[in-house]
Amino acid sequence: MVELGQWEKALSVAPGVSMKYWKKLMQRRADQLMAEDNDDAIPYCIATGEIKKLVTFFTAHYPWLYFGLFLFSLLHKVCKELAEWYFQDGCCVLAACCHLAVDNIELAMASLIRGNELELAACVGTVLGETAPQSTAYCLELLARKYMTTPTWYLSADLLQMIPDNYILLAKLCAFYPGSDTEINQLHERCRLPSLEECKALAEAAMSEGDLFSAVKFHLLSSEPENALRIGIDHVKEQLAGPDWTVDIVQPILELMSYIRTDCLIMAKLTEVRSELLILCGYIGGLLAIRRQYCSIVPALYEYTSQLLKRREVCVPLKIEQLSVELDAWRACTQPNSNPPSECQREEFSCLKKRIQPADSVLQGADYVTGSNMPSHSDVELSCFTGHKIQGPVFLLEDGKSAISLNDALMWAKVNPFSPLGTGLRINPF
Repeated sequence: MVELGQWEKALSVAPGVSMKYWKKLMQRRADQLMAEDNDDAIPYCIATGEIKKLVTFFTAHYPWLYFGLFLFSLLHKVCKELAEWYFQDGCCVLAACCHLAVDNIELAMASLIRGNELELAACVGTVLGETAPQSTAYCLELLARKYMTTPTWYLSADLLQMIPDNYILLAKLCAFYPGSDTEINQLHERCRLPSLEECKALAEAAMSEGDLFSAVKFHLLSSEPENALRIGIDHVKEQLAGPDWTVDIVQPILELMSYIRTDCLIMAKLTEVRSELLILCGYIGGLLAIRRQYCSIVPALYEYTSQLLKRREVCVPLKIEQLSVELDAWRACTQPNSNPPSECQREEFSCLKKRIQPADSVLQGADYVTGSNMPSHSDVELSCFTGHKIQGPVFLLEDGKSAISLNDALMWAKVNPFSPLGTGLRINPF
């Protein structure tokens, strides 16, 4: 076949003889194409690792500029693939180093954030300045969430104050702070926010002006934060009942309401509104998980929402049957399956994508913390999401018994702040 010039056929069957013979044949083909000054020689040289031949070919036939661009492109591709290999192996720091080697700051930051190396990511982002402002701000926000607990509330505030556009973030922190009125006012003052009484008046003023987001915000910051839930949830339900809503329309106000103080949220008189908040956060969290490609927790979020709908007396524009249809459509259209999706499933998923809309591609993809591929220790824990043994670090939920992988816990917390147990407590795996 080679003598007849049928190189492709010869190369396709050559591995049947041996890989050594295939490589030798590839080298012969590369030499022939180079002799003909044919650019098709390039992939053959790359496949066989003939870098010296490739350099010789480029220096002889192309200006140095084009050769430099080729090598630059090749270097970026190799570093990206090596970084992904390290990341999937639970070595996010090495993955970040690969990206930094080619000055890809955004992907380096994303690797550290998705690997939950938040302190390191914050340092890298701070040192590198304005090269990755969005990633640095997001990292500082997650770090602040980590420290929203006694005795590190002020540290959380300091971290948020490092973010340029931090007013709403500081408002969320103060809304969640569980201290006495005096302590709350002190934190408000530190964060340059109005006092409890002033916030109550500002909430009423914002409501009269039709500024619903500000009304919810100031109600949360007042001495009667439960008023924020009633106003905000009614607004979200109204949006979901319409035909043209998107995740980005309802998610900001839901996230804001999720920062209501826990002691207030779990009061008996707020049972119904609390249930509605958990259901809405669970559903929108599922859509956010689809957007971010958190595939391992999408079914869990949909199941969580469905179970709450079954068990709680609520009035929300969501149906269990519709959730099932959406989940089946997502699975059929995105997950490996022997059966192709039906036309109805394609239409359903297309509608779902319109509601979700595109996301920041840099931070898409599952989280993998250090040690994710390490075997479990002798105290085996089963995931309450899948029932399977957890590999790598484990995160215990608030009942001290239920467990999920730390990777799943991190992804869950990034799209739904409330615990998978439906208690109304926030989850903090950071």
